[in-house]
Amino acid sequence: MGSGKRGVHLLVAAVVGATLSLGSTVLGFGAPEEQPRRGGVLRVADEAPGGPFGVPWKMPVFGIIPAVPVYETLLWVDARGQVSPKLASQWEVTPDRKGIIFRLRQGVRFHDGSELDADAVKFSLEENLKARRLPPTIRSVDVLDRSTVRVNLSQWNNGIYLSLAGSASLIASPTHIRRLGEERAVWEPSGTGPFRLTQYDPNAFAMYTRFDRYWDRGKPYLDRLELWFIRSIQTLKAAMLAGQVDVAGFGDPQVVSELQATGRFRVISGLHRGILMLIPDSANEDSPFADRRVREALQYAFDRAALARALGYGLWEPWDQIAHPESPAALKDDRRPAYSPARARELLAQAGYPNGFRTKLIPAPFLTREIAVAIHRYLQEVGIEAELETPEIARYAEYQRRGWRGLLVQPFGYFPYFNNYVAFYFTNSPEGFVSMRRPPQLQRLWEDSVATLTPQRYRLQLMHRLLLQEHTVIPLWLAGRYYVTRPEARGTGHLQGSTWPWWTPANAWVTR
Repeated sequence: MGSGKRGVHLLVAAVVGATLSLGSTVLGFGAPEEQPRRGGVLRVADEAPGGPFGVPWKMPVFGIIPAVPVYETLLWVDARGQVSPKLASQWEVTPDRKGIIFRLRQGVRFHDGSELDADAVKFSLEENLKARRLPPTIRSVDVLDRSTVRVNLSQWNNGIYLSLAGSASLIASPTHIRRLGEERAVWEPSGTGPFRLTQYDPNAFAMYTRFDRYWDRGKPYLDRLELWFIRSIQTLKAAMLAGQVDVAGFGDPQVVSELQATGRFRVISGLHRGILMLIPDSANEDSPFADRRVREALQYAFDRAALARALGYGLWEPWDQIAHPESPAALKDDRRPAYSPARARELLAQAGYPNGFRTKLIPAPFLTREIAVAIHRYLQEVGIEAELETPEIARYAEYQRRGWRGLLVQPFGYFPYFNNYVAFYFTNSPEGFVSMRRPPQLQRLWEDSVATLTPQRYRLQLMHRLLLQEHTVIPLWLAGRYYVTRPEARGTGHLQGSTWPWWTPANAWVTR
């Protein structure tokens, strides 16, 4: 596969040099639903993956972005946690809840022509187990017959489907990988997805063509798919305005609002909104934040509505709970502290800090300085003098894993299952957050919650109430990743999957 760097240079040159005639026509989106049309090319822009993705258990975190058109999983989990068949047509939990039996679709082919069977599923899942990408509660995979596999569990966890529908469960062709060897196969993926990779540069683009033997007959609708990795947000904005890109992912609300204001685009926000959190070093016994009253003071210190309005350009929403508003763990009867600097100073005085104290404010490297400065100003208003530190990503990751002093500022991402959310950030966090004090009862509540066959609302809310009562983290606002799409692009399914990189290339089509 050639790198095709000339192609991306031509695109960017065209974008940067384009004379943009915006006109005054507003394109409508209220027309009756059309039947999907066949043919054409869809052009999508998203985050750069930073490496090859042909061997799923070796791909970088953002490798899932170019992998979605190529690879599939046994199941599909949507943004609300609903589970649907994908490569598995049926599944069932064993009576002892120590296994899940999957029956595979018939007639599914990999891009190299080999057939999907139970051995192929076992191969991919167990390689991901060896790489520690799947949770340790998955012990092994057994082949029961050519089209049936059993995933063996050490214990039941009702969030298991999220793992089996995620990037650690992509099913690759073992025939292809063994024939090429992993060193070459990382650059030449072979999955069961609707598109085959034809050209790839992990810093610039991925090019795909329709897989004619795709198992879902009649799909994909598109002939080709182009995925562009444009790092400059202004270049990406220009590409949208110039008609060079059909769908683009953005995290900057200002640019999204500017594109939306033209009336030429649709903005997809979905459920995938992160909650910006302040994470105190409350596990450090000598920290002011070890005192619950100091953590509570932070709840009163911020005008969340004003912050969201000033920084979010109409797209952010003030939020004061740790669970997302769409989660069954969210509490409708809980009255959170309102903005009151006087009450914050009162609580600080009760904790022994009548004149405030000095600390550090450490925002995640991908957050804008504007956010950090706004938070700093509100802290200063109640007497907390925070030295602003802006570390590089490696240093910030070290703080997460080994500990920090003061306050981290970090978004907590969206999970369709609150049990998985609690595990990721609080009970079994892969990112550590070692300086954050967890309520002692949380682990037991979490273990009880994941042990039921399906998540139970009252157990989820018990955990959430505990985290709120202890002011474990301090939520400020909801902010999401957004996809801006031209009206010609249909059925892409962006932000409808369990995590934001998942979309539905097989269903996508274009009107032109």
